[in-house]
Amino acid sequence: MKKAINDLRRGLLLYHVWVYQAYHEISAKYKRTVLGSIWISGAMVATSIALAIVMGGIQKQSLPDILPYIMAGILCFYLPGYVLTEAPEVYMSSSNIIKNHAYPFTYYAFESVTRVFLVFLHNLVAYYLAMAILTRLAIPDWTILPALVLVYCNCLVWGTLASMVAARFRDLRFLLPFMSQIIFFMTPVFWHPNNMDGWRVWLVRVNPFYGLMEIVRSPLLGTTAPSLAWELSAASLIIGSLLWLFFFSRFRSKIPFWI
Repeated sequence: MKKAINDLRRGLLLYHVWVYQAYHEISAKYKRTVLGSIWISGAMVATSIALAIVMGGIQKQSLPDILPYIMAGILCFYLPGYVLTEAPEVYMSSSNIIKNHAYPFTYYAFESVTRVFLVFLHNLVAYYLAMAILTRLAIPDWTILPALVLVYCNCLVWGTLASMVAARFRDLRFLLPFMSQIIFFMTPVFWHPNNMDGWRVWLVRVNPFYGLMEIVRSPLLGTTAPSLAWELSAASLIIGSLLWLFFFSRFRSKIPFWI
């Protein structure tokens, strides 16, 4: 466990490296393209509008009323969704660097999570531009700051676990991204939790992705997140941290052999 904590400390000390590297990977991906970084936000905006048109018709809501909720949901779901979409590839995609450099293993987790948050901030600009066009601008609630810290920590511990498991069991590299699509539809990203009744309410009450998404979305919409969302997020961090301490301290030395 001491080696795991020391690995975390060394990874934190390299913040100037993984912050720069995260930014560099994003900018390099769209180099020499016509639209450049606009492609980052284009998919989110197009998906939000498509879902708003369909769900607005189903729920009898106008586009300016439902679009902020859906766009904020897609924007915020991207953060915890990292655990299933991008985290499984972290150690596998960095296999050559891991085999040839003595970076702490937490360095790669910090870099990938930071890259996701930089994309989130980029998409946040597009979100506010859309809200300005719809005249639905809202001052973010102050709770968005601790919410982002809580989500970052969750992504770090659970993302590391997903990276390790996917490196050991290669089929999970394909299963986890597939599961993210299912969880996306089972999480109130574009539908309201109040619309569920009976046994289906458990899709919200035991869904940590809902908690991690909602503690950021509600402040963006100018309100405070429900207590259930905070409870789910805190419980997720506690459980994830305990699992991280056990599995990372026990199996971190085997990562180079798994990849």
